[in-house]
Amino acid sequence: MQAERETAQLSPAYRVGAELENVAGTGQLSGTQSAELTVSLSSVLELGGKKQARVSVVDQKLALSRIKQQIASLDLLSTVTKNYIQLLIDKQRIQLAEEEVSLAQATADEVNKRVRAAIAPKADYARAVAAVEQARLNVRRVDQRMHAHKMALANLWGQMQPDFNQVSGSLFDYGSSRSFESLFELVKNNPSLEFFAAETRLKESEIRLAKTQQQADIDWSVGLRRSADMDESALVAGFSMPLFAEKRAESAVKSALAARNEITYHQQDFLLRIHSQLYQAYTAREQAINAAKTLQQSIIPQLTDALTQTKTAYQRGLYSYLDFLTARQELLNAKRALIETSADALLLTAEIEQLTAEPLLIGQNFEGKNHE
Repeated sequence: MQAERETAQLSPAYRVGAELENVAGTGQLSGTQSAELTVSLSSVLELGGKKQARVSVVDQKLALSRIKQQIASLDLLSTVTKNYIQLLIDKQRIQLAEEEVSLAQATADEVNKRVRAAIAPKADYARAVAAVEQARLNVRRVDQRMHAHKMALANLWGQMQPDFNQVSGSLFDYGSSRSFESLFELVKNNPSLEFFAAETRLKESEIRLAKTQQQADIDWSVGLRRSADMDESALVAGFSMPLFAEKRAESAVKSALAARNEITYHQQDFLLRIHSQLYQAYTAREQAINAAKTLQQSIIPQLTDALTQTKTAYQRGLYSYLDFLTARQELLNAKRALIETSADALLLTAEIEQLTAEPLLIGQNFEGKNHE
């Protein structure tokens, strides 16, 4: 692009020409006795500020290119953030899967005691042992998924293998909260919006360049003519200018104006779409955060107490294995729901960050150097 700017700054090239007349004719013009040789230097005198207009167009292209780089960087940062959040999700899923193994093993131990005491069927114990094995399979499945997400994150950094073991951070830290109005005000910082402004400036520069064509340039030449029969030389000069340049440039000006107006329409449409997208992300995030807090502060503590009480009742023979299993599963489902709603909240936060180009999350950290 810099080379294009240097080219735009160049003035019209000089041309050297030679013209030989009255050669190889008939009569008095036969041979070279009456030959006339003219050597000339010619160029174009640009009028209407064409050079400045060309340079302005290239400068606006450079500015547009820089904004495109900012947009690409913001997209990449958003992708990295979402991959990082995915690792936080995987970490919580592994912890829950390991807790499920522990609860399943504890259940199997309790069932085994009742089977040995001949107060529960052996089928209950077989089901409990199968549940333990299924829980262990789930741990391996989630661990494999986390490894794949680590690899994806490492690839974003241009690495073939991840050089970290763990990610620090909490899935349940949802970042700062702001009003929708303040977030929408930050949309002005989005490079995509600045892209439209820069593209408008480019189109206006192209309009100015098109208008410069309404003023015709002057072609000039100056040279020396040598006459063989008189053995004398003379200075020759000339100029020319095309007529009706303004009319010929009208279509180019109209086309440039239409292109600029189209950018304005696209900008207005983009602003409406980003307003809708931001509002949807904002309301969904608020709902996810409220749901996660309700699960954390109310539902999960109650289900934890319910499981403890059910276990005690099962040990006393007051509840069946199915009651015990149901209470355990309800607690695990609630904790699983907490992970999913928290994941939604953080992913929506990352989406809002991308729309506003403003961080809401606490920074990401990667710990460890060797792959597990």
